Amino acid sequence: MPRDRFHKDDGRPRYQGPAIVVFPDGREVAVHASLVLRLDPATVPDFSYDRHSMWAGSVTLVGDDDVDLFDAAPGILRLPDGREGEFMATSGTRESGCSGIGPAPFG
Repeated sequence: MPRDRFHKDDGRPRYQGPAIVVFPDGREVAVHASLVLRLDPATVPDFSYDRHSMWAGSVTLVGDDDVDLFDAAPGILRLPDGREGEFMATSGTRESGCSGIGPAPFG
């Protein structure tokens, strides 16, 4: 009997795939990103990018780069199509949670 998916489809835009993390000092590393749009700004009274995180997820290093993703605070996440979004790394060294700052680079 097939198992139910761990995460049911909730209709929120998601991105899973390759990306580049750009550190504040300009270094760039390849990552795999797993991101979700947390909320639609139009649905939040008095929405402010300064107070609300609109997108979040995780980033995982794909190479053997000697970096700590937590140092990307804040960092830029660049998707293969060139769209970028600023984020804060929230944990980890090789795999980190991330919380978007400002508009999402996907969706």
